[in-house]
Amino acid sequence: MSSIKKGMIFVLIAQIAGSPFINAQEMAHMAPTEAIKQSNLSMPIQEKGSKSEPLLTLDKVLQQAKNANPEILVSKKKWEEEKAKVWSNTWPDPQIGVEYWGENETWYDVSQEIPFPGKMHLKRKAQAHEAKRQWELYEAKQKEILQKVKAAYYGYFLAWRQIEIFEESVSFLKHFATVAESKYSVNKASQAEVLKAQVEYSKALNELITFEQEKETMQAELNALLDLSPNEFLGRPAAPPLPKADLKFEELEQIALELRPELDAARHHVDHMKAEQWSARADFLPDTMLQYTRREFDTDMPDDNVIMVKFNVPILWFWRQGSLVKAAKKAKEGAEAELRSMETMTRAEVKTFLIKVQTARRLIELYRTTVIPQSETALKVSLSGYEAGTVGFLDLVDSERSWLEFQMEYYQYLAQYWTYLAALERLIGKDLIPMEVEAAVTKPDSEGSHSMEQSDQKEDKKQGFFSRIFGWRKK
Repeated sequence: MSSIKKGMIFVLIAQIAGSPFINAQEMAHMAPTEAIKQSNLSMPIQEKGSKSEPLLTLDKVLQQAKNANPEILVSKKKWEEEKAKVWSNTWPDPQIGVEYWGENETWYDVSQEIPFPGKMHLKRKAQAHEAKRQWELYEAKQKEILQKVKAAYYGYFLAWRQIEIFEESVSFLKHFATVAESKYSVNKASQAEVLKAQVEYSKALNELITFEQEKETMQAELNALLDLSPNEFLGRPAAPPLPKADLKFEELEQIALELRPELDAARHHVDHMKAEQWSARADFLPDTMLQYTRREFDTDMPDDNVIMVKFNVPILWFWRQGSLVKAAKKAKEGAEAELRSMETMTRAEVKTFLIKVQTARRLIELYRTTVIPQSETALKVSLSGYEAGTVGFLDLVDSERSWLEFQMEYYQYLAQYWTYLAALERLIGKDLIPMEVEAAVTKPDSEGSHSMEQSDQKEDKKQGFFSRIFGWRKK
C-alpha cells in the first residue's frame, strides 16, 4: 500500500473518530510513556456533580418519602378513620315523640333503647383491634415504601457509579485509538487494529448512553416515590453505608416474629375476629327499652305519667343469631390460619434474604480482594506489553474489557447487597444499618485491600485506575 493511500485512510479514520490527534510521525518516534502523556488520556477525567451538583443522601431521601409519599398518607388516613370509629359503638339515640288524641288529650314521650351490659364494650373492643390493625398496616406501608426508596436509591447510585467507570474506560479507549492510528501511520500497526480500536471506542460511547438512560429511569422511579416530577433533578447520590454486620438466622427470626408489622396486624385481626365472635354471641342476650310518657288532658281529668319497660326476645328467631355466631367463628379461624401462614412465610423469607445478603457480601469481598486486583494486574501487564510491542492491541482490549466488567459487576453486587439488606430490614421490622452510620462505600484498589470513600468531596480527589497507572491525579 502506498504512503499516500495509508495517509488518506489514517485521516479518514481520525475524522470518523472525531477526536483530535497529534502529529503521527512525532508520536510514533516517542517513547511509550511520552506518547501516553501527550494523548487524550492525559486530560483529567471530571466526575459529574463533583463541584456544582447538589449531594443527595439516603437519610434525606427517606425523610422526604415519609413526609410526602401518597401511599403512606393514604394508609395513615385509613388508620385515623378506623381509630375514629371506636366510640361510634354506643347506645342508640333516644327518641322523643308527641301524640295528639283529639282536642283534649296530648301525649309526650321519651324512649331509650339500652343494649345488654357488655355488648357495646365488645363492639368497641373489636373496633379498637381493627384500629390497631390499621396502625400496623400503616407501619408496614411505611417500611414497604422505604424499602422501595432504598432500592431505587441504590439503583440510582449504581447508575451514577457505572457512568463514572465507563467514562474512564471511554477515555482509555479513545487514547489507545489515537495510539493505534499513530502506529498505523508509521507501519507499526495493521489497519484491522485501528478499526478495532475505533469500534471499541464507538461501542463504549453507545453503552455510556445506555447507562445515562438507566440513570434517568432510576431518577424518575425515585421521584415517583418522593411525589416529585419525573424530571426533578435530585443531585449526585452519596455512597450508602456498608458496615460489617454479623447476621444470624435465629436472632433475625426472633426479631421478625416479634416486630414485623404485618404479623402484628394479623394478630390484631385475630383479636378483632374473637371480639366479633363474642359480640355475635351477645346478641342472644335481650336488650331493654325504657319509655316515659306524659299524658295531658284539657278536661277535668288529671294529667298522669306512664313508665314502660320492654325487652326483646332474641331466642324466638335464634337461627339469625346462630348464623352470625357461626360466621364469626369461621372468620376467626381463617384469621388464625392466615397468621400461622404469615409466620411460616416470614421465617422462610428471612432465611432466603439472609442467604442472599450473605452471598452478595461474600462476592463483594471476593471481587474486592481477589478478582479486581488480579484484573488490574493483568491490565497493567497488557499495557506494559503493548507499549513494548510484545502484546497485541486485541489482547489489550480484552484485558480492559475484563477489568471493566469486573468493576461493573462489583458495584452491581454492592447494589444487590444493599437491596437485599433493605428487604431483610422490612421483614424483621427493624433497621440493621442505622442512618447515623457515616456513609461510606467499599472501593477496591489494586493492592487487594480497600479504601473508604468518606464523602463525595474526598472521592473527587481519588485517582481512577488508569490515572494511577500513568501517575496523574484528578483535579
